[in-house]
Amino acid sequence: MLRLLKRIGTDIAAGKNIEAYAVTGVALVLAILGVIGDVIPVTIQMAAILAALALLVFKSAETHEREIPLDEVLRDRQSYGKFSDFIKGGAVLWVYGPSAVNVMSSWPDIDREIMNRGGEVRVILQDPTVQPSLDILHQQLDQDSYLLETDITRSISILTTLKKRGSKVDYRFLSYSPGFSMVIVDPDGRNGRAVIEFFGYSNQMITDRMHIEINRDQSNYWFEYWAKQFSNMWESAHPPEGS
Repeated sequence: MLRLLKRIGTDIAAGKNIEAYAVTGVALVLAILGVIGDVIPVTIQMAAILAALALLVFKSAETHEREIPLDEVLRDRQSYGKFSDFIKGGAVLWVYGPSAVNVMSSWPDIDREIMNRGGEVRVILQDPTVQPSLDILHQQLDQDSYLLETDITRSISILTTLKKRGSKVDYRFLSYSPGFSMVIVDPDGRNGRAVIEFFGYSNQMITDRMHIEINRDQSNYWFEYWAKQFSNMWESAHPPEGS
């Protein structure tokens, strides 16, 4: 009994289950007074019962939001499924990454799911000629200066090939690393979705980096925010020479 009373006191102090305890209290008072005799008129008893029922119905109609563990929101790369599933059904694909090599390595999926259906692809890469920005990225991502430049070159080769085929593919170079990368599908669509990856500091393993996924129907505000971020970066970036 003491444990029960302690739990009730804790819930009330925390503002939890107030309605349930109120209805239970009213029911107990009415039951006790009913045993004693006709202390309370029937009209008042009925009014109290109806009020309790109304309170229960109202409470049951409320939308109870489940507390979402933070680990379900902040995830790592291993938490995601196939890239082809993420972009499936999309008409527009926006990508920013220092080399974007992990995304561009999946170019057959992009070709099949986006471009072969008349879709559009925009990719922003880090400018390999701006050494100070590359030096920062080496601190954030890896210590191997050769690897980053090699990956950028590889992505450029893939994008150039796709662009020569007449696909709706465009890419630009950004001179400054913002410390995150992103993949956005259908930025203006009803089913828009985005994955943002944060670099952190000296995270050599991509699986160590924090990722968040935002769907438009989950948060229109934050989805629009990140889509706007990409648009601003695209405007600041410059196209490859000769294009």
